[in-house]
Amino acid sequence: MLHSIIHSYLNQNQESFHGAVLVSHRGEVLYQEAFGLANREWCIPNAIDTRFRIGSVTKSITALGILKLVEAGQIQLDDRLAEYIPEFKEAGGITLTHLLNHTSGIGNITMQPDFTIQSLQRRSVDELVAWIRSLPMESELPASFSYSNSGYVLLGKIIENVTGLTYAEFLEREIFGPAGMKDSVLESSSILFNRASGYEMTAGGELRNASYIDMSNAYSAGGIVSTAPDLHLLNSALDEGRLLSGDTLAKLFAWDGQQPYRYGWNRARTGANRPMAFHHGGINGYTASYLKLLDQGTAVFVLSNVSTMLTSTLAGVIINALEHEMC
Repeated sequence: MLHSIIHSYLNQNQESFHGAVLVSHRGEVLYQEAFGLANREWCIPNAIDTRFRIGSVTKSITALGILKLVEAGQIQLDDRLAEYIPEFKEAGGITLTHLLNHTSGIGNITMQPDFTIQSLQRRSVDELVAWIRSLPMESELPASFSYSNSGYVLLGKIIENVTGLTYAEFLEREIFGPAGMKDSVLESSSILFNRASGYEMTAGGELRNASYIDMSNAYSAGGIVSTAPDLHLLNSALDEGRLLSGDTLAKLFAWDGQQPYRYGWNRARTGANRPMAFHHGGINGYTASYLKLLDQGTAVFVLSNVSTMLTSTLAGVIINALEHEMC
């Protein structure tokens, strides 16, 4: 069913999709398929286990790491930012919750006019923090929602300061390892085997190599590379309580209808009024979508190595198809 719906949608919209799709239900894979090319120069096709940059889907994983530290009693969500990063001692009452929910008012580094140029150079975590500290505040507390990559960079630094591990080491020990995610890493300058090359679409509809970014600038806000099967393993580990307790999961995915973005996830209602949590990501040459139907145990993962491919649209088509099947 899903195979015909996905291919019909792509044919009707004359879209040549490049990427991977996986759909799971209660831990079982319902559908998985790879599309298009991982590398156009060598005509290498994408495979279901091809690695992709997942962009801001990284934020859901960073938030998971923070919640694990809360469960371990090492931090509290109402702790102030300055307790863990002294450079922000003048940040007033900004808490970890503000950072998690994009309500800190801290300036967003990726929205700075010179970000494209600045992101060409490699930066240490401390240099990223100093860059963020130099930005003017967007607003004072209480701040309204304003999406900020800066906040999630600071959360990664907090993880490092609290645990004594690098963010990459923490991910492997506390999340990737326990979930069995053998193909997921925080991208660095190392060679990554089986990673798709990233492409962008020109105004004329032609593909070109993606513009360069040094991935050290993405860090804990958007620097993870993963696969569709690995994200499925992450989802299963979450649902089975192997990464967080049931009480924390309930808090993570609760929504009162007032604040749609909390703890690294967007929340919404589907067309059939089912509760859904999701995150999308996009970074030079790549897009990603991770959607969860919370009352059905169903998850959809769509990854692409073309930055203009709307993985969120295809994921929505799949969710709608699944809902009609459930009705």
